[in-house]
Amino acid sequence: MKRSAFLWEIGCEELPARWLSGLRRQLEKKVRSELEALGFPETELVVDGTLRRLVVHVAKLDEAQADRVEQITGPPLKIARDADGAWTPAAIGFARKNGVSADSLAIVETDKGAYLALEKKTKGRKTIDLLPELMARVLRGLPFPKFMHWDASLEDGKPFPFGRPIRWMVALYGAQVVPFVIDVVGSKSVKSGRHSRGHRFLAPKGSRPGARFSVTSYAELKRELKKHYVILDTSERRKRLEKALAKLETKAGSERVLGLEADLVAELVEWPGAVLGTYPEEFLNLPEEVRHTVLVHHQHYFPLAQLPAFIAPTNMGTDPKGNMRKGAERVVVARLRDALFFWDDDMKKPLSDREPELEGVLFHAKLGSYREKKKRVVPLAATIAVRTGSRESLVRRAASLLKNDLVTGMVGEFPELQGIMGGLYARAQGEPESVWKAVYSHYDPVGLDDERFPLNREGAVVSIADKLDTLASMFSVGIVPTGSRDPFGLRRQALGILRVLLESESRLSFSIDITPEELLGMALPPGEALDKLADFMAERLRFVFSRRYRYDEVNAVFALGALDRPVSDVGRRLEALAALRGSGDFEALSVAFKRVGNILSDQEPGEVAPADFVEAEERELYDALEAVAPEADAFLAAGRYESALRSLSTLRPHVDRFFDEVLVMAEDASVRRNRLALLERLRSSFGRVADLSEIVPAGDA
Repeated sequence: MKRSAFLWEIGCEELPARWLSGLRRQLEKKVRSELEALGFPETELVVDGTLRRLVVHVAKLDEAQADRVEQITGPPLKIARDADGAWTPAAIGFARKNGVSADSLAIVETDKGAYLALEKKTKGRKTIDLLPELMARVLRGLPFPKFMHWDASLEDGKPFPFGRPIRWMVALYGAQVVPFVIDVVGSKSVKSGRHSRGHRFLAPKGSRPGARFSVTSYAELKRELKKHYVILDTSERRKRLEKALAKLETKAGSERVLGLEADLVAELVEWPGAVLGTYPEEFLNLPEEVRHTVLVHHQHYFPLAQLPAFIAPTNMGTDPKGNMRKGAERVVVARLRDALFFWDDDMKKPLSDREPELEGVLFHAKLGSYREKKKRVVPLAATIAVRTGSRESLVRRAASLLKNDLVTGMVGEFPELQGIMGGLYARAQGEPESVWKAVYSHYDPVGLDDERFPLNREGAVVSIADKLDTLASMFSVGIVPTGSRDPFGLRRQALGILRVLLESESRLSFSIDITPEELLGMALPPGEALDKLADFMAERLRFVFSRRYRYDEVNAVFALGALDRPVSDVGRRLEALAALRGSGDFEALSVAFKRVGNILSDQEPGEVAPADFVEAEERELYDALEAVAPEADAFLAAGRYESALRSLSTLRPHVDRFFDEVLVMAEDASVRRNRLALLERLRSSFGRVADLSEIVPAGDA
């Protein structure tokens, strides 16, 4: 069968750069799924694009679907014939519906008995006729973070929202144009064709920017786009941008400060370039965090280290007259001048005096203002400080300053600096280092993968207190995440708490001696809400550990209770199981442990009586267990779970001989009870680390 390529370019208004990476993945997934549904599996598919176009290329597609033969089952034979053997209306109706006579129907045997059936041949449709339907389903199925309603509709007449308005479309199957139309109210319809468009402001000699040009293939589209100053390949745009950035870094004698992703900036442009800009040295008096917010978050520029300078990516390649550089500098200076004004104005009032203003900043309609929230957080943070051996006075002071920066002019202008500005103002106004650092980082970490972390012990305490209050207060008024809905980011808050609890021991020598369950209790939501919150935290904790450990290891440790012990302790137990995974002794003992659990099910063993042992193997096991118990107990008390399990694993040969030679369920009741008591003693020794019966041997996984 003849095969041809399918080329599809969706030309639109500029899409947000942050959408593009995910959008291309979704487009590839959707197109591949639709092709498979139409009977075109294992197709060579490429998806790429820029902020003004999405391009799909399928290298080879059969010119038509394969013919299909399918068996259609009709009514049961027992109702298809009457007592005289004549066809009943049920059989005649089934035959008429499928365009055949009743006598041509076959009888097939099924699990449910004999049925009438026929084989129906369906001729495969031409690919050129299928593609418009595929395109419509793909366009409607793309998941945009936000949709734009632009008064457009497809052939079905239904409204067609999209990420941004579509302005042109290339759709070719081989040499043929795939017919497709988007109707737009008050404007010309967008019709598919073979014409693409280049850069909005650049064009080759003899042409004008944005002019149409004809293409016949994917290779030609890429060549022509490059002639018209558009690089379709994302990785090539990244390389060009990196080259331009490196050249300007050398010229400036400085390196760009990390904080802006070159991958993201490469999505902002179709013809990458860059210019080197500067700003007056007076703005160096502003904190670096403020300057970088202006440059990175607002302008997507790269700050240069220790210089009042930046590199601004451009979409024009070169800037011979310096107009783009001057424009970038004007914008940056204006924004920095605003920031300097807010800094000077905010510094006129002590941060601690701003708390009454928080009365006018709503935390939640059912929970009141941020001032009310802080009244809960301060005593909660102080309680946690006492329980964890942190400096209560410093924690109280830091907690009393939290959120006060929400009413400053700087945070009003640059809301992404909340928390950070509180710390910077506290530092500038003479607060102790422990206090301002705690305020500065109390929002951290935001979720599980956030690179940021509280800067000190006090910061860890107030971070937990703030997040915990948010969770407990939200749950107390019935705001609970469900399914994929979590509008207040409560899952991220919970993961932030758990990450601090998990990592603070190693990163801060900050030992939390209270359990998460006790922490939850301090926030004092109603009883039912507390139960839901505890379940929610346990589920989030399982999620955290499931990313690092096998499901059966997590089950084994969680069987002993997840919220009944410090999070870091749960982590050490899982580390121990993972470290011993694959050890022959450990694998064998986990199988034996499961066997012990089955034997002891519904049994009530008493105390071990060594004098009642009958077989040598049961005494050997008891003596070996007694010998290893002191060392294992010491390791367990110190939280050295891997060492404890390794010590207990030396019992394996004694356990093997016991099960080979000893009948546990002996006829003599006293002998049986004594052997059951020995097994219970064995189970309790191992069970202090995890429930090993949950471990799945490697061959059974």
